[in-house]
Amino acid sequence: METLPAELRVLIAKELPTRDICRLQQTCKAFYDLIEDNSELWREHLRRQCGTDVLWSSFSGFTASELRRACTGILRFKHRYRRGGHPKPPTPRLLPYNSEHDDLQHQQRQESDNPYPDISATFLVPGGRFLITVDKKWLRVWDLGPPGSLSEPCEVVRYELNCADTTPEIADVIVADKDTVHLLIQEYYPQPTLPQSFGIDRSEYNFGHGSTFTLLHRLEIRLPGKGPHSVRELGRLCVLHSRGSEICATQDGPIVAFGVGERVLIWGASDSLGTSWVASATRTSQSTAGQDVFCHQGYAFVVDSHGLQGFELAGITHRPVGNGLVDLQYGGPDIGNIPPPLQWTHQQTFEDTFRPWASAFMLHKPVADEGPLSYDIRHPRLEIDATQRDFVSYAYVRFCFCFRPDSPSASSLLPTKRYRTATQPCDTPHLHFALDEGVGGYIWYYCTPRPAEHGSTIYVSILEDDPDFPEPAGSVVEGLGDFSEMFPHSTQVVLNISVCPLSGRVAVLWAREYEQDRVVEIFELYDSSPTT
Repeated sequence: METLPAELRVLIAKELPTRDICRLQQTCKAFYDLIEDNSELWREHLRRQCGTDVLWSSFSGFTASELRRACTGILRFKHRYRRGGHPKPPTPRLLPYNSEHDDLQHQQRQESDNPYPDISATFLVPGGRFLITVDKKWLRVWDLGPPGSLSEPCEVVRYELNCADTTPEIADVIVADKDTVHLLIQEYYPQPTLPQSFGIDRSEYNFGHGSTFTLLHRLEIRLPGKGPHSVRELGRLCVLHSRGSEICATQDGPIVAFGVGERVLIWGASDSLGTSWVASATRTSQSTAGQDVFCHQGYAFVVDSHGLQGFELAGITHRPVGNGLVDLQYGGPDIGNIPPPLQWTHQQTFEDTFRPWASAFMLHKPVADEGPLSYDIRHPRLEIDATQRDFVSYAYVRFCFCFRPDSPSASSLLPTKRYRTATQPCDTPHLHFALDEGVGGYIWYYCTPRPAEHGSTIYVSILEDDPDFPEPAGSVVEGLGDFSEMFPHSTQVVLNISVCPLSGRVAVLWAREYEQDRVVEIFELYDSSPTT
């Protein structure tokens, strides 16, 4: 291979997996020099590795060494949390005080270690460079720098939200383009009268004793490698629904799909006046336990403990949003017309006694445009111990869904494995993320303060399917991957965590028990160095 022209050797190297490129680089000095500082090679390899679910502008202006660092990020992550590993916890960074923009209230907090105690939601954009934070007044985007950088986070976007003075949450985030992110923010608003700024009169809706609002804001954030960063509103929706009907949401291009209790709601969001529309349908499933929603191949799917229902997006008859209010209270009529759903059941996977309590749906992302997808559902199971006493244990059942829109009857939804979590230090995963093909990671923590032996320790597990020794369908596996401690015991309560293995960056939103505020910490998992 050394006799080949350099251009041809580079083309061959581009086709190799990351680990093989690194091994080739170590064979001789000629290959080391050819690969090490070759920005074109590492940029093309990173592009293939990332796909469309990573914000490509995150890597704008990267040097060859920074591109190489991103390409090898997943290998570093797997090595750091390999079986038996006990990595040293990294030192966190905090968000800086910004005296140029912040108001008097924040100026009074300048001397504290937390200038933004009201942040209610965070999201680390795929790519690991940009962090989104939301409070009841401001949407901010922070540039955290290249992977491994310890430079101070820089505020690059500051956008005033038209919120109802509640605690906004991030319902969904998708990468819409190489430099564009679509953000969906939701607020729970139990008051009978909407804020005056929403322009909806009290006489236009019937707010009863069991009613509540969910307010939804859809925003577009542009983060180009060159040029100004910007935010614009794509639409706002006020959903009036029965109290206790939790909302789950997902975005797919201009469409937003919701599960609202027993209803499915489709919103065609637009920033153009009069072009937004909605349609709803009442689902036939009698359970909303474990409910979530996702879009795949032109359908919106709602999943619960009973199975899947798929609603075709192309056949919808809808109505204009009008003033932005949608009434989905129990017993009310549907809006427009959504064709009857396709249905798949979870068969007899869950015992009937415990079927309603199956929960914690966890979709494996990114979802491929075509081909099978996987998801996990947490499920209680009645077992008998050595003394013949009944007890309830928890497991995660993995399902594989193969959808064929051209022939729906040929589609399949099958359970593959059951993972028992009773022997693990924490039995509640909150995040699944992809590593390599067939390899995924889970983040585990307790959402509420626990006894001293648990605290708020954050764990990571890596689950790798061995293609040489596959377990048969329906097999029971002990544990959901190899566990490692990511961040040690803390008296703080974890509210949210985002992980980007490419950059080795983690962002955690904590509720501080004693200060009674919230703080964002940013961690660099790999070797880091300060930059100027």
